[in-house]
Amino acid sequence: MGPSSVIVVGGGMSGLLAAAAASPYVQRVVIVEKDEFPAQPGPRRGVPQGRQVHALLGAGQDAMAKLLPGIVDDFEAAGARMVDSPADLAVFGRQGWAGRVRSGTRTVMMRRPQLEHVVRSRVLALSTVESMTSSVSGLTATTDGSRITGVRLVDGSVLEADLVIDATGRVSRSPEWLRLLGYAEPEEKEMRSHIGYATVEVRLPNGVLDGDVAGVLAHPNPDNCRGAAVVPADNGMYLIAGLGMMNQDPPKDLDGFLAHLDSAPSPIIGEIARKAEFLGPVVPYRIRGSRRRMWEELDSRPEGYLVVGDAVMAFNPLYGQGMSVAACEAVCLAETLAEDPDRDGLGRRAQSAMKEVIDTVFAMAVSTDGAYPGAELIGVEPPAAADIAAGAVLSQVATEDAEVALAAKRYAHNFDRDALRTPGIAAKIAAWREQGRTVLNNDPTVIPGLID
Repeated sequence: MGPSSVIVVGGGMSGLLAAAAASPYVQRVVIVEKDEFPAQPGPRRGVPQGRQVHALLGAGQDAMAKLLPGIVDDFEAAGARMVDSPADLAVFGRQGWAGRVRSGTRTVMMRRPQLEHVVRSRVLALSTVESMTSSVSGLTATTDGSRITGVRLVDGSVLEADLVIDATGRVSRSPEWLRLLGYAEPEEKEMRSHIGYATVEVRLPNGVLDGDVAGVLAHPNPDNCRGAAVVPADNGMYLIAGLGMMNQDPPKDLDGFLAHLDSAPSPIIGEIARKAEFLGPVVPYRIRGSRRRMWEELDSRPEGYLVVGDAVMAFNPLYGQGMSVAACEAVCLAETLAEDPDRDGLGRRAQSAMKEVIDTVFAMAVSTDGAYPGAELIGVEPPAAADIAAGAVLSQVATEDAEVALAAKRYAHNFDRDALRTPGIAAKIAAWREQGRTVLNNDPTVIPGLID
């Protein structure tokens, strides 16, 4: 017998998408969120990173469209800027400018509060979904603790359901709650790369960006822990961000912020910022790093419980993966319910189904953040020198080869490991090495044109 009711604890993106995933298969889904949902798009206290740059990658966009058909049209109707990301965004990395090439895809560029508002409106319009404003203080369970039966709210009342989903993010108390029921805590893996962000909303005068470029990113790297970005958002706005790794946080005062942008691997963003109209203050945000909790590996866990989103894998926001992984996890839940709705073992099956996408993205984080001198790796092996060297050559080839550039984007944006494993790409990488070639498109002051 399948579940008839679901409680989702947390009304952020992962909670909303989990609710959308469960809604066709149950009679009732209740989202319990401690913040009152705003009537109009706007920052929420429970999303302190909400004013920072966010990305909806190809994998996330496709997953959201499966869960909420027509959602991309809704984003566009709400003012989202649609770009062909591999062509329209110029990215300067450690090996030079990533090759810009037409992909035929349309990627949503939007501020987080606006995007979340569109998703929330769609999810709360589903006939089986409702929400309530409250905080959860703990779980309720059967006498023997073998099954979670609901949640206890801060006012002492109890809300019952066949499945409880923890979507409370980095502050998740699931390890504590399950420990009180006699269960072991999941193993944790963590990379502390001490990340700082600061972002400001701006408008740009016409002509500030090159004609075929919609945004510019200069990522931090182990040689320069400061980075910067200017990206399009919705309704004619842009976001300018200072990025920092290893405690190189961008200041929030204007002079310090601009100086940080100037010190990024490419000075272009700093030059653009000086021509921009700032629409508000520079808003800082910092986190310690990325953390993975291995919920799917627990030998013993209660029935009727599932953990999703940042409560499982909290990401370095530099790579814009969080919302997209949450959407992919929600699709895994929907597919699990469709294939076998039996409530016995449902939490374990769904948790296991999410492992592949989480492992793929976690491997990306290890290969990049793990390479910073001084990064603290807890339960994580540092990337091997050979793997770092192979990644460098791949990035070099991608500066001028369209096939390799697109495959690299497909891996990063669609979480498609196979995109880089074709014989043709292997041959091109081998030829680059054998010929001793070097990168030509590595002038940080000049954005190269599109490649064929």
